[in-house]
Amino acid sequence: MLHSRCSIAIGFSTNMAANKMNKLNRHRHHRHVKRLLAVLAMAGACVIALPGQASEVAGVALDDAVAVAGQPLVLNGLGLRSKMFIKVYVVGLYLPHKETHPSDVLGMPGAKRVQLVMMRNVGSELLADNLSKALAENTSKAEMARLQPRVEQLRSLMMSLGEARKGSKILLDFQPGVGTHVTVDGQAVGNDIPGDDFYRALLRIWIGDEVASKPLRAQLLGLPPT
Repeated sequence: MLHSRCSIAIGFSTNMAANKMNKLNRHRHHRHVKRLLAVLAMAGACVIALPGQASEVAGVALDDAVAVAGQPLVLNGLGLRSKMFIKVYVVGLYLPHKETHPSDVLGMPGAKRVQLVMMRNVGSELLADNLSKALAENTSKAEMARLQPRVEQLRSLMMSLGEARKGSKILLDFQPGVGTHVTVDGQAVGNDIPGDDFYRALLRIWIGDEVASKPLRAQLLGLPPT
C-alpha cells in the first residue's frame, strides 16, 4: 500500500514538473518568436529606407541611386583620389547594375555616370592635363589616335571651367545615342562628346590596367582594397 502511495506521489510530482517544463518551453518559444518578429520588422524597415540613403567617404555623401537619361542607376562603388597625401576628389561610379570586373563594366550597355566631388581647388589646366594623361596611359596608341579629336574636345571643355573649386560636383554621364554629357554644379558644359568608345576610354582612367590608384579602382568595383 505504501509502495502504491509513493508511486502515485512520484508520478504526480513528475507530471507537475513536466507541466512546468512545458509551460517554460512555451514561454521561451513565444519570447523567441517575438524577438524574431521584431528583428524582421526592423530589417523590413531598413530595406524600405535603402532607396533614400547615401554612401559616404571622406565626409562626402553620394546618392546610392540616380537616373541618367531616364535610366535608373546604382552606385557601384566610391572612393577618394589622393595624391601625395592630399585629398583631390571623391569619385563614384554609377551603373545599371553592380559589377566587379572591369571588362564587364566596360562592356555593359546603357547609361552610366562618373561623379567627381572636388576636395580642393584645382586649376582647370591641371585637371585637363591629368585626365588626358590618365586616359592615354590606359589606351592603346592606335585607339588613342582615333580618339584624339574627342580627347581634345574634353580638354577644351575642362579648360573652360577656369577652376574646379572645392565642393564642385562634376558629372560625366554617358547617354546612349548621345555620348558623354558633362555637367558642373547642375550646369551643362560644352557640347556632348559622341561615341561609346570614348566613354569606355574615359572609364579606364579609374578602372583600367594602368590606373593611378589600384585601391581606388577596387573601391569603385566594390572589391576589397588591393
